[in-house]
Amino acid sequence: MPLTLRHLAEQLKLEFEGDADLCLTGVASLANARSGDLCFLQHEKYLRDIDGSDCSALILSDKIDSIEIDRAILISSNPQLSFAQAIALVCPDRINRMVMGIHPSAQIAESVILGEGVSVGALCTIGEGVVIGAGSQIGAGCVIEDRVRIGDRCLLHANVVIGSDGFGLVEDNQQWVKVPQIGSVVLGNDVEIGANTTVDRGALDDTVIEDGCKLDNLIQVAHNVRIGAHTAIAACVGIAGSAIIGRNCKIGGAAVVLGHLSIVDNVMVTAMSLVTKDIKNPGVYSSGTPLMENSEWHKNNARYKSLDKLARTVTRLDKLVAESDNQ
Repeated sequence: MPLTLRHLAEQLKLEFEGDADLCLTGVASLANARSGDLCFLQHEKYLRDIDGSDCSALILSDKIDSIEIDRAILISSNPQLSFAQAIALVCPDRINRMVMGIHPSAQIAESVILGEGVSVGALCTIGEGVVIGAGSQIGAGCVIEDRVRIGDRCLLHANVVIGSDGFGLVEDNQQWVKVPQIGSVVLGNDVEIGANTTVDRGALDDTVIEDGCKLDNLIQVAHNVRIGAHTAIAACVGIAGSAIIGRNCKIGGAAVVLGHLSIVDNVMVTAMSLVTKDIKNPGVYSSGTPLMENSEWHKNNARYKSLDKLARTVTRLDKLVAESDNQ
């Protein structure tokens, strides 16, 4: 059922300007909006895009001057957040929701404890001694191994694997001997894990993902890793064994965190970075070579082997200059 501008503003607790009875029938990007659609604008550099858009209303940052905007507006200190909330109100039927209840094809061990309102999708396998908190949703094809504990209101998307064996091996006469993985996995409350992500059980102690963490698709979390509360990790990240990641961190896509190191709270690691040592201070960290034309990359790559010689030459020249200045 369409919402009016006034009703939406009341629901979102935002001030508005324009026709209070304007009906909002959908949400869209500025480029693809039609009449009746709601859009959002985070930054004034996108103001020029409004003229070519057919949207009827905008959620606008309170830092943008709205005097010359010829659309209905809702004013927000965080337009992206307000727009996310608006989607659920304007288009509730378009949100991807899991089927409630237990699918008949799910294989659930008798000792499993399911909290109130838990949903389990088709072809899931849940092992012995697993505990899943109230309101959690387990997507189709997920595997939850023995003794895993999952908090309240967690969301596991399709084909997530929780509690598989960690990569524990010992070399003996050029052969590998498997180290039994007897720990487990503990997920806090309100954790979301994207499709095809794997979280290995600990070797001795548990692998732990604390409250409010959000993990994207195709992430590998190795054994004995600990991820602090409200940390967000983008797709294709690899976290090696026994790494400790602090609270409120952000890890960009395809980054790699080596094992047995620690990252403090409030750290951002940008995409495709390689973390090779402890990060002891909050901030933004990056590594890697920026994209360039292939011919330029080949020339620069060929010169990497000369960097040590160049550094030694510069040091020697610095000494000669210093000696000359002292004479």
